[in-house]
Amino acid sequence: MKIALRKKSLVFLLTMVPLLTACEAPSNSGLATQIPRSKIVTAGGADVMIAAPQGFCLDEATVDENRKGAFVFLSDCRQVEGNWHRVPISAVLTASVSPSGLPGAEAGQAKALTALQGFLTTAPGAYTLGKSNNASGVRVVKSFTTDSALYILVEDTSTDTRDGASKQFWRGFTQSGGRLVAISVTGFSRNDPQEERALRIAQAFIQSILDANQPVS
Repeated sequence: MKIALRKKSLVFLLTMVPLLTACEAPSNSGLATQIPRSKIVTAGGADVMIAAPQGFCLDEATVDENRKGAFVFLSDCRQVEGNWHRVPISAVLTASVSPSGLPGAEAGQAKALTALQGFLTTAPGAYTLGKSNNASGVRVVKSFTTDSALYILVEDTSTDTRDGASKQFWRGFTQSGGRLVAISVTGFSRNDPQEERALRIAQAFIQSILDANQPVS
């Protein structure tokens, strides 16, 4: 009974994470100045700082905060004469913050992340990771955990990749500010066929968020 309840709570929580649905690049991703690289969003009454990894900036036009949590889109940028400018997109990043925390984190975050990994690598769990509604096209390629995060390489063969985006993409999960934070990194197959760069970006993104939300001593 406890196992069944835990699985139900995980399913419910993941349906509340906006990034687990498909996302498109915003139409206003051209050149701009003074683009932010971090932003505080509110989810479930708690504030969480979303901080971009090096080389990426937030798109404020895509920030969405509602009762289901918060969602942020990021893409490539470069600093020129003190300002950050949009540059051609090499990877698409998203971050979403759940209105609640990581299930089981009160017993230890590493243990809770391992439990989440166990669920997400099942067929029902993998389906929640896809970008489409076609469960048969989604599979987990590989996954691993650290003390602070879970990383999953997902393949969704039913997605439309006419823009050159890879059918494989990394998902990352961690807890910060008492809230479950989920990120995604989608690269382009021609530039990163083994998804190695995408993984480095995902790890840097998670670390940027964790560092930005460290309590001030």
